[in-house]
Amino acid sequence: MQKDLATKPSARDGVIPQQSLVGEIISSPIVWGIVFTFGFYALIPYLPVYRDFITRYFCSHPLEYASAGLFFIGMTILAFKGLQIHSEKTALTDAVLNEEQLYQLSDFVERSAALQKQVNNAPESFRKSCLGQRLGDIASHVQSRKSTSGLEEHLKYLAELAAERLHGSFALVRTITWAVPILGFLGTVIGITIAIANVTPEQLDSSLGNVTGGLAVAFDTTALALAMSLVIVFSSFLAERNEQNILSRVEAFGLKRIAPLFPPQAESHSVKEITQAESEAAMLLIQRTESLIDQQMTLWQETLEATRLRWTDALDGQKAQFDSALQQGISETLTNHHQLLAEVRGGFLTDFEKVSQNLLSGISNNVTSWQSQMQQNTELNIQQQVALLKQGELLSGVVEQEKELAQLQKLLTQNMNALRETETFEETIHSLTAAVHLLTARAKSKAA
Repeated sequence: MQKDLATKPSARDGVIPQQSLVGEIISSPIVWGIVFTFGFYALIPYLPVYRDFITRYFCSHPLEYASAGLFFIGMTILAFKGLQIHSEKTALTDAVLNEEQLYQLSDFVERSAALQKQVNNAPESFRKSCLGQRLGDIASHVQSRKSTSGLEEHLKYLAELAAERLHGSFALVRTITWAVPILGFLGTVIGITIAIANVTPEQLDSSLGNVTGGLAVAFDTTALALAMSLVIVFSSFLAERNEQNILSRVEAFGLKRIAPLFPPQAESHSVKEITQAESEAAMLLIQRTESLIDQQMTLWQETLEATRLRWTDALDGQKAQFDSALQQGISETLTNHHQLLAEVRGGFLTDFEKVSQNLLSGISNNVTSWQSQMQQNTELNIQQQVALLKQGELLSGVVEQEKELAQLQKLLTQNMNALRETETFEETIHSLTAAVHLLTARAKSKAA
């Protein structure tokens, strides 16, 4: 439980809280959480066991560093609350309150002053505790009102205020409990995005390592964040339950031991008269205030109505001026536009006539040149036709010569065949002559 569970000391109690900037930094759980985070990451390389496991889940991605930092800050806040709970329990156990001395005093104002003195003389740990601040608030309330009337309502108010401050003191822890899983889910999204971005269908074997690395980031960050959030949730539940128990004990202490010291006190006649006078003065003030408000409202309505009428008249005048100026401007604009259109039309017609004349002269020149070229082409075509007729006659003569060449080739073939037959006949004669000579030679040899 933090120091703000009960009403802080004020100047009317004679205690002005002062704390230097260095003291606030030293007592800040956020600063100590950051220190513990840096210390944890500095000790990781020197761990004798589970070094690879812790490195994988705490050092693989920047989101894991952020989750670990929030986790240590939240646990440091709960640790500070645990120390404060211990001091609160000690204050409730060793409550320094001399009730016999207080009962000896008959006047409630003196009794409250004595109670305030006992609280101020108590150790600093008791003064800063919830019980010590509650006793100081009760004494200040009685001394300021000079009566014990309304003390029960004040105690209820203090109880509600303490409960609200208890709930508010866990705001940062609840935020961290919400943020750590969100970081884990963000790591899941980033890891899956990395895995999908590294998938290449053409090179599945080479990209498989990048895909598994992205999935590892996704699942590791989520597992780490969920584990940390579970630890913070259960720890904050235990701390909040202990603080509520302390508040209940403080309320019971006030009802059982402090309320009897200041029983309800009947108001005296003078107090009633003062109260009645205050009520009448308040009613008179309310009536005067209402009448002043009504007068002021009437003046405002009249002023607004007059302002509205002036604005209406001014707007009507401006509207009439604007209409006349607009009509005059439109008429002048239309006149100028008509003149400009006439000038443009005349210039366009003049330019069109010039262009038409130039175009017609150019077309006539082109037609004349085209006619001369056509005549020349016609003469060339006639010459080509005459040349083609001559070539046709030559081709017909060539065809007739080819026929004569074919007949000559046929006669040449027949002559060649006759020549071959003559050569064969000569060879036969030569063979017979050789045979005769051979037979003659043999006959002569036999005759000899």
